[in-house]
Amino acid sequence: MVKLGVIGVGSMGGAIIRGILSSGQLSPGEILAFNRSRERLKSLQAEFSLPVAPNAHKVAQEANYLLLGVKPYGIAPLLADLADSLLHKPVVISIAAGTPIAKIEEHLSEKTPVVRVMPNVNAQIGQSMSGIADNQYVSAQALSEVRAMFESIGKTALVAEEHFAIFSALAGCSPAWVYRFIDSLAQAGVAEGLKKEEATRIVAQAVAGSALNVLENLSQGLNPQALIDQVCSPAGTTVAGLLAMEDAGFSPAVRSAVFAAVKRDKELSGS
Repeated sequence: MVKLGVIGVGSMGGAIIRGILSSGQLSPGEILAFNRSRERLKSLQAEFSLPVAPNAHKVAQEANYLLLGVKPYGIAPLLADLADSLLHKPVVISIAAGTPIAKIEEHLSEKTPVVRVMPNVNAQIGQSMSGIADNQYVSAQALSEVRAMFESIGKTALVAEEHFAIFSALAGCSPAWVYRFIDSLAQAGVAEGLKKEEATRIVAQAVAGSALNVLENLSQGLNPQALIDQVCSPAGTTVAGLLAMEDAGFSPAVRSAVFAAVKRDKELSGS
């Protein structure tokens, strides 16, 4: 049997495979993949000589760990089709948004171990923040191995499934909001005479450095507000801009985005 089987090699599934192989955690021979469109697999085959299965059943039958990289609407029909191929109870890993473990269990034989993972788009550059939850049938070793797989594409956090909606908003949706923030700053730069690419590069580096600074200082007990206080000189430009942002509703708008995303996630998951 292979260590990891992957069904559905889209942008996220491909990023996960590439991260695992690039880190040396698994060899190509320990992974078996299937995707309906073979075009998606060509680059991985060329780069890593990745073994490709003729169908999803072959992957399911041979995998110790089975990663489902299909869209949420494809989970139920896929598992129904694979029922006979999953009787050996591999660890089923789902990255489908808005799909609780209980819904996945409905299509599996009793006591099948299931891990739900929520990576984000930054997995494509090895900088994901992935939330991980599991059911009672996942052993400590299996959970550790799944976590190691996803740490090959960034950082992970064990999250109670009841908190997955808020995790999804904070880690899954927020990259798009940060992109909007970066683009808005860059637009202001263009208005003041910079070229768009130049302004975007300046802002992106400033945002990346600021995020790293927050992470570095958290271990020393300093939160973002403390860092804000450090750079706001009395009557200076930073505090003037900050007050203008708050007057325009920046913080309430950010919180509203989070609450809207949480609400929508719960609607999609039926919770």
